[in-house]
Amino acid sequence: MLSDVIAGIKDKIVVVRNPAGSVGTGIALDERGIIVTNCHVVSGAQVVGIETNDRRHFLGKVVESNKKIDYAFILCRGTRFSSFPALSRRENVLEGEDVVAIGHPYGLEFTVSKGIVSTAGREIEGVRYIQTDVPINPGNSGGPLLDARGEIIGINTWIVSNAQGLSFAVPARYIAGAYRKLPSPEVMTKGAYCPACGSLTPVRGAYCATCGVPAAAPVVTEALAAGTGYCLSCEGQNEPDAAYCLRCGAALAQAAKNKSGEEDANAASVAELEAAAAVVCPSCGAENRGQKYCRRCGTVLPPRL
Repeated sequence: MLSDVIAGIKDKIVVVRNPAGSVGTGIALDERGIIVTNCHVVSGAQVVGIETNDRRHFLGKVVESNKKIDYAFILCRGTRFSSFPALSRRENVLEGEDVVAIGHPYGLEFTVSKGIVSTAGREIEGVRYIQTDVPINPGNSGGPLLDARGEIIGINTWIVSNAQGLSFAVPARYIAGAYRKLPSPEVMTKGAYCPACGSLTPVRGAYCATCGVPAAAPVVTEALAAGTGYCLSCEGQNEPDAAYCLRCGAALAQAAKNKSGEEDANAASVAELEAAAAVVCPSCGAENRGQKYCRRCGTVLPPRL
């Protein structure tokens, strides 16, 4: 049943936040933390914010993009996705077949829209899009277009303004080849992504090795860092729910509270911290593991015995 398909994919749908302020949708493709979205969703960014369905927050690194076809891949390590939908390569998408689009239109979390394929191969400027009558709105960009079997047949990308029932998705077959050619997570982590040409080079330099554009440092705003444990002062990574940085003691940006007034859940942990002996803060009594500063109040901690 279609409802079962949707239930199985729900936890792989993420919110993608551009540091410039725009918001889109993405879907996780594998256990490495590879997420696919639209190129225009991550436009100009090297680092984006990722929010999962269970309200965990991460920083994701853009590792490849294609402006013409309008897709981008993001590496988001630390996520715990499983049971991934197939990225379909089939070319026999049929007019009239049922399809479902999933995304976050206007910031409304996890919205499902149903429709049919209007035209299987609408060619526009050299790209053959899947045209559907599925309602697509701002925030849906980058979300998956699924068939009745739950396979990703496209990535929703654009609509005709001031029209109804004219939505377009990039066929998954355009994306599947590039996805298979992605390097290892280690190479993607160390490499330098260029927003100008969409390429990833193994070593960061003063200029992009592919297009020659001057390289710029990744921009991480306070809004992106909130709830991720990333320290804007020293660029250190901490537990997502830490209040202060382990390395420098700076206060960390916190995730917004949810509707019940509780902080968003963040379940990621650091194995080294769990293994270390606990140190009790002399000021507030909180237990700390491996920190120089108390994660609750920022007090300098005594050395471990």
